[in-house]
Amino acid sequence: MPSKSDKIKQKLALLPDSPGVYLMLNASEKVIYVGKAKVLKNRVRSYFSGSVADNKTRELVSKIVDLDYFLTETEEQALVLEANLIKKYRPKYNILLKDDKQFPFIKITVTEDFPRLFVTRNLQKDGSKYFGHYIDSRAIRKTLRLMEWIFPMRTCSREIVEGKKLFQRACINFQMGKCPAPCLGKISKKDYLKVTKNAINFLNGRNQDVIDDLMLQMKEYSANLEFERAAKTRDNISDIQKLNNSRNLFFTDQKNRDVIGIYKEDNRSAVVVLKILVGKLLNKEIYNMDNVEGRDVNQIMAAFLQQYYSEKLDSLPSNILLQVEPTEFEILNNWLKNKLFVPQRGEKRSIIQIARDNAFNHVEEQKLKYLRKSNRTIFPIKELKDKLGLIKLPRKMICLDISTIQGTDTVSSLVFFENGKPKKKNYRHFIIKTVQGQDDFASLAETLKRYLLKIAEQEKPDLIVIDGGKGQLSSAYQILLEMKVEDIEMISLAKRLEEVFLPGRSESIILPRTSSALRMLINLRDEAHRFAITFHRKKRSKRTLQSELDRIEGIGDKMKFQLLKEFGSVENISNASVEDLIRVRGLGRKSAEKVLSQLH
Repeated sequence: MPSKSDKIKQKLALLPDSPGVYLMLNASEKVIYVGKAKVLKNRVRSYFSGSVADNKTRELVSKIVDLDYFLTETEEQALVLEANLIKKYRPKYNILLKDDKQFPFIKITVTEDFPRLFVTRNLQKDGSKYFGHYIDSRAIRKTLRLMEWIFPMRTCSREIVEGKKLFQRACINFQMGKCPAPCLGKISKKDYLKVTKNAINFLNGRNQDVIDDLMLQMKEYSANLEFERAAKTRDNISDIQKLNNSRNLFFTDQKNRDVIGIYKEDNRSAVVVLKILVGKLLNKEIYNMDNVEGRDVNQIMAAFLQQYYSEKLDSLPSNILLQVEPTEFEILNNWLKNKLFVPQRGEKRSIIQIARDNAFNHVEEQKLKYLRKSNRTIFPIKELKDKLGLIKLPRKMICLDISTIQGTDTVSSLVFFENGKPKKKNYRHFIIKTVQGQDDFASLAETLKRYLLKIAEQEKPDLIVIDGGKGQLSSAYQILLEMKVEDIEMISLAKRLEEVFLPGRSESIILPRTSSALRMLINLRDEAHRFAITFHRKKRSKRTLQSELDRIEGIGDKMKFQLLKEFGSVENISNASVEDLIRVRGLGRKSAEKVLSQLH
């Protein structure tokens, strides 16, 4: 089998001088990078030329053990194929647009005789019309609440055929006025499709078209003396006009535009798309970009455009306004039908700044969210150090607890918290060996000694927390002194008033009930108690439920299983005769007599 370098050399020698897409694979045959090239031979060979510039690419090359490629006729075809393969494989070293299918869309099933309107997260190529996605779930609920009264459409999954009454009753939406009940033949297909057309125009931002159509309907209802329906249509027109007035008008030419802003800081990046329909700002989409470390905003913008528009080529806006020019601008612009434009001044530059500011704000929010999450543990630790006057920050803490019932099956537990969170791989159980009867002080001393003797094999804690008052603390602290452990501090937490005791200090320290440091100590103490109780119950249960057959020498697990399977219980075995027992395969007469003798 050829070595890694030989295998790649063989592939490199066969690379053609044509456009295409290449795939880099790791040792597990997983695709870790997808790229495109105008000349495959030159582009792929550049990775192995020894002149790789950045750390990310060097790391990628170190992981490559194989490669594959697809030939295309043009570089533009390679662009499309690359986008599809990136979405398919989600390679580790590509800049990735986070999957927008997690966000909701409004879907209208226009392929049906009586189209349905509902929310979905599953974007399919099924001929239906999709609107969105919507980042803000409140926005989609608000839109649907408005639409269900102005454009009443069905949301059910009933199969409806025009001219046939297939159902006896309509659902509650009909009674509320949210559905015209095509399932009962209450509306013709022609009239229903008018409602559908207006709903689509509304979602596309063509509100004036909707208003014009509703005005004609209102006049028609009035002419036919249907004044109640005319009044309802008038109210719908009023609602749409109010909505129009509340939206920001950015462009007077009433064209559709996408405005794209970007912001990057360290390994975080966000892209914001402002959706402008017929001159009005109707929606904002925010995308996090992965694997951006070491990449500039031009590269990130190129990756975003490629992945975002790969399934939107049939519904491109009039213009796509960009904050920065992406890498490979010409090929991207040709692919996107010359829609790309990077304005430098004027109103177009102003709205791009809005998109950029939104991207910046999103990255800042992500950073703050991370800081708030980490501070939930760091702040309590710092507060504990300050309030108790500890020498160092107690990032690593242990707590000990003893569990026993009337001095039997005494066990102890030790739990380990790091940065305020449980680190369960460092949890320990101890079966008390040297203490007879119930003596929590002695059991605690034995546990602590055994732990400290093995501490070199484990992570050393900064702080030991004892469950108890001054007595338990004094007993445990004496062990630290005896074993000359000087770099670990110790406190105790008394349960009655949640008082904190320190060695050599007669008065306790009372932390406020609202203190995050106190809550952390209580969580630590309660976790040690839970861990000890669980182990004690398990040990006691195992001892109590142990079969009496276990005490008989010469009876192994297999024979014990056979006996219990044959007779059902130890009591039935005890009541059997020797003749009954020797019928069990493998049990001789002497062994059978021994079993009965022991059980009796």
